[in-house]
Amino acid sequence: MVKIFNRSSLTLLVLLLLVTPLAGIAACSQAEARMPIVLFTDFGSDDYRVPQIKGIIYGHDPEAKVIDGTHDVPAFDIAGGAFILDIAAQEFPSSTVFVAIIAPYAQEETRYLALTTNKDHIFVLPDNGLLTYVANSIGVKSVYRISNQELFDSPIEQMAAERIQSRVGVLLASGYSVENVGTPLDEPRTLDIQAPAIEGNSLLGTVVHLDQFGNAMTNIQGKLAGEFGLEPGDTIRLKVAGIDLPVTFGSIYSDVPLGEEIVFVNNNVDLLQLSMNLGNFAGRYDVAVGAMVEIGKE
Repeated sequence: MVKIFNRSSLTLLVLLLLVTPLAGIAACSQAEARMPIVLFTDFGSDDYRVPQIKGIIYGHDPEAKVIDGTHDVPAFDIAGGAFILDIAAQEFPSSTVFVAIIAPYAQEETRYLALTTNKDHIFVLPDNGLLTYVANSIGVKSVYRISNQELFDSPIEQMAAERIQSRVGVLLASGYSVENVGTPLDEPRTLDIQAPAIEGNSLLGTVVHLDQFGNAMTNIQGKLAGEFGLEPGDTIRLKVAGIDLPVTFGSIYSDVPLGEEIVFVNNNVDLLQLSMNLGNFAGRYDVAVGAMVEIGKE
């Protein structure tokens, strides 16, 4: 039996054929528009806050893209966290949202920021100096204090950092405008860190990161070390954390005997590193993040 469609049925069929692909395209566009959300915290991987943050994000957007940057920044280490955040941001593509929650209550007045960079990243973080290295290396385009109460069910001043930042992070990743999270902020907090420099006969910098092996990473770039005239095989004078000793400037750990100190440029990040060959430099000399570094030629 042959079924004959009337004009109304044909019209409905045509509309369905036209609308269905458009709906699919819209769904794909929405999925493509979502930015990945990269998490950085000092909570520790086993802390309840980590799955809580993810639950808050997925509760607002089940299709969110969440990446664990790290949850093992040393507790309250704002300077170390700022360095790690910058190293990661330099590798991630544009249109990435970073939610960084490290020592958010270190200040009497806790403020939370949403900022955009010259690389078109978005950062959601406390106003405690975490943006320092990102601002220096990538550059900041705009900064807003999170103050739009309409985004939250409870008063902002009564909410925990993870709830405020997770909520704002997932909104921004879904296309919400940064300008609508609150008011512009002209002077966010930054860390007081010795910038790398050559002063007279000295190369100056700061320890910005300690890894699990006891290597002390500085903020002295390889290019600056070259301008200072350092070459593999040189003996330099190293002053840091109250010590003053001659050290070999080399290319790799094995340039010196086991247990001996060495300074070289870590080619992975192009920064000067204070180390020991199969030893713990930071542990032996009680070096901490923030320690001033001075290098001279012997």
